[in-house]
Amino acid sequence: MASKKQTTTLGIALAVAVLAAALGSHIWIAVPLLGIAVLLFAWGLEPKRTEAFVGRWPYGNYVLQALAKLDSLLPGQR
Repeated sequence: MASKKQTTTLGIALAVAVLAAALGSHIWIAVPLLGIAVLLFAWGLEPKRTEAFVGRWPYGNYVLQALAKLDSLLPGQR
């Protein structure tokens, strides 16, 4: 069974994907939102591997800082 944090992360990713689909006619908004949704899906399912992958990006440390802030906002596992 998925932890509460994993379920919440996947829910946020789904909400971002739905928002991107609703704004489909605005490609400059929809594409980055879908990219964020994919990142959140991957992070919710495989956090360590996703963080290692993102850490290799040129500005990955900023993305990792944002993920850490999001992680602190999400409810923990009980």
